[in-house]
Amino acid sequence: MPTTMPTNTPATGDHPAGPVDPEDPARLQQWLDHFGITAEQLREAVQAAGSAPDAVAEHLLNQGGSAGPG
Repeated sequence: MPTTMPTNTPATGDHPAGPVDPEDPARLQQWLDHFGITAEQLREAVQAAGSAPDAVAEHLLNQGGSAGPG
């Protein structure tokens, strides 16, 4: 499964409001679409970086994943 997605958006800012919570079914798809990743990748990023959207985005960039829509 490829993990590299287009990264033509900034790593920080312009995130949906609130913490990233991969266990919140009402917002899960919003975060998956925002970061362009799978639920498993989101859970791993939150476990590694915490729930702050900027921290998750930075972690994903360092892992070669997407950090925003695009």
